[in-house]
Amino acid sequence: MSNTTKYWIWLSLAIGFNNEKQKRVYQTYNNIIDFYNGGINEWRLLGIFTEKELIALTDTSLEKAQSVIDKCQKLNHNIVCIDDEIYPEKLKNIYAPPCVLYVWGNLPDFNNRLSIAMVGTRKATQYGVMASHVLSSSLAKLGAIVVSGGALGIDSASHIGALEADGTTVCVLGCGIDYEYLMVNAATRKNISKTGAVVSEYPPGTKSLPYHFPVRNRIISGLSDGVVVVEADEKSGSLITVNHALEQGREVFAVMGNINSRYSSGTNKMIKDGATPVTSYVDIIEAFPNYQISNEDVVEIEKTSRNNSSINSIPVKHKADVELTDTVSKVYHCITNEPIHVDNIIASTGLPVSKVLQSLTELELLSLISCQPGRMFKLV
Repeated sequence: MSNTTKYWIWLSLAIGFNNEKQKRVYQTYNNIIDFYNGGINEWRLLGIFTEKELIALTDTSLEKAQSVIDKCQKLNHNIVCIDDEIYPEKLKNIYAPPCVLYVWGNLPDFNNRLSIAMVGTRKATQYGVMASHVLSSSLAKLGAIVVSGGALGIDSASHIGALEADGTTVCVLGCGIDYEYLMVNAATRKNISKTGAVVSEYPPGTKSLPYHFPVRNRIISGLSDGVVVVEADEKSGSLITVNHALEQGREVFAVMGNINSRYSSGTNKMIKDGATPVTSYVDIIEAFPNYQISNEDVVEIEKTSRNNSSINSIPVKHKADVELTDTVSKVYHCITNEPIHVDNIIASTGLPVSKVLQSLTELELLSLISCQPGRMFKLV
């Protein structure tokens, strides 16, 4: 934290988030403190602020900014500002970069490492979960940073895949890091913070509001060299991230999917429209020749992928001679021989969290499934 941190927080609190004028201030002044000391007459002469913003700049106190810093210190969260050395250059160059990032964990070296965003539907199919997990795991093993949004479905599978590969993943939230958002994923976010980072442009205590998430997506793509869409229908919110990626000059990829699945309709259309089709992690890394990846690493990944393929080829066998309620049966038939995370079971079934957890307990008691480390479940 530098001596300018308080002033950048003050600016974001005054004129709001997703405001490109923050970047204008950064480009105009060598030091944010000089801007603060300029006062309203100088701010007006810049000709970029509305009267409403000028009043907000005047009325917002540094004490309010300091209280945000105090909260972050109590939470043991870091604050990274746009003038800090570790602030990612690729994010700084987007249209409206956040002047402040609140960070739980440690921001990885985005300037010198390949970073790939993995996005898609919250209602992922088993295929989508598997594809996300395999791709993110393979990319993480090669040293890439996996970026996603911490939601159910594709996001969760991507974060978990990177974590299980002992890699680095970053979760970008549309609320304050301390806000009780999607608590079923709380353990995953905690694990992410140990080796990567949970990030938000919103200060502690900021609620999760619907309009925050489309705005947040510009940061997901902004932190990334490329965006991979795994599963999405033609009206998916993931396509907002794609639009940001195109505006920011990022590579866009789409995982080829089942032509009969609504959750592949968006990705298949993207491929028709020019997105790079993905059938393997190699399709992604080949688009970034500036990042050095050794052949030995690729060989090791291929070996692991073959092993996983042999596991996935085992026929799925659900017992037919057991009497289950419709809810428990729906959960049961979502589980396969390959371990699946509870978040993805919730996303696939569309059932309330309490119903899924209750059903999993019942299935374990019947010895139909087993619980694996990391809140994963598989058929017995």
